[in-house]
Amino acid sequence: MSDARPLVISRDPDLLDDVHRLAVAAGCEADTGSGAAAARRSWSTASLVVVGSDVAGEVARAGLPRRDGVVVVTNDGAVPPWSDALACGADTIVALASERRVLLERLAESATPRRARVVGVVGGCGGAGASVVACALAVRAARRGWGVVLVDTDPDAAGLDLLLAAEDVPGARWTDLSGASGRLVPESVRDALPSAHGLHLLAVDRSSLEPVPLAAAGAVLDALRGACDVLLVDLPRAHADLVGTLGPRCDEILVVAPTDVRGATATRRTVAMVEPLAPLRLVARRRRRAAVEPDRLADWLGVDLAAEVRDERGLTAAADRGEPPALRRRSRLGRTCDGLVGGWAVR
Repeated sequence: MSDARPLVISRDPDLLDDVHRLAVAAGCEADTGSGAAAARRSWSTASLVVVGSDVAGEVARAGLPRRDGVVVVTNDGAVPPWSDALACGADTIVALASERRVLLERLAESATPRRARVVGVVGGCGGAGASVVACALAVRAARRGWGVVLVDTDPDAAGLDLLLAAEDVPGARWTDLSGASGRLVPESVRDALPSAHGLHLLAVDRSSLEPVPLAAAGAVLDALRGACDVLLVDLPRAHADLVGTLGPRCDEILVVAPTDVRGATATRRTVAMVEPLAPLRLVARRRRRAAVEPDRLADWLGVDLAAEVRDERGLTAAADRGEPPALRRRSRLGRTCDGLVGGWAVR
């Protein structure tokens, strides 16, 4: 997080209380100045300056340097003269009685949220095991103590909540966020989600006709990126509109593909779809008696080989017991995912 904080300038205790409550909701802390002289030290470095209408004239006459990101606020309906607001360098006047959301969004924007590493995972063909890999990566990343959010955007799959045994854990699903738009408060979105095995999960609602609302998907992902260290997105192979919205938001996309001829051929079409969106790497799922070696498959697809995953006994039985994949580090999948996660640059 940036050290810069919003600065609130006012002598009105009620206005100060209102703005501080909004700052907390926006996930940031605000510094306070009672007047222009007291605020001079932080005026230029604050991420946002909120000037109370009671001191707008004083600030306007103080000769403070011009800067972007100045808002004049009032909580009593009395709008200060625009001449004072303009002299402060304000770009807007916010009446807290009716426009609290405006100030909340400005405060959230000024908080400079941390930027998570966003990794998309997509199956090259049906049954490639992309959901298992995405879930395993999330579990191993969470075991490192990182803040992790796992996002399911594949409405045709069984659901990542089943892999995590979290289908009955209370919290928001995609349909609960269908009205999301614009700039959201990152921590508020994250904290509304179910939590299991040390990570947060945004799951598909299997009872909905629109299990992943396209109109809200971008705004939700943008918010979650500011509320965690690692954001893993299980991308849908068969929904180009969702992939086109979410793929460009990924720092990289891992394509999970089996090492057989039919799977490799189908994966080539998937690679062509996602290659323009983000850097790609291949996770080759080696199958017994497969005809294609992982390195040759990577060369044929024209992508770098990130890892090789071998079939592992007991994954299905463990899932039926409520144990997610790679929960145990000594498992073959766990070791592979630890190798992948260890190469991520996480702040």
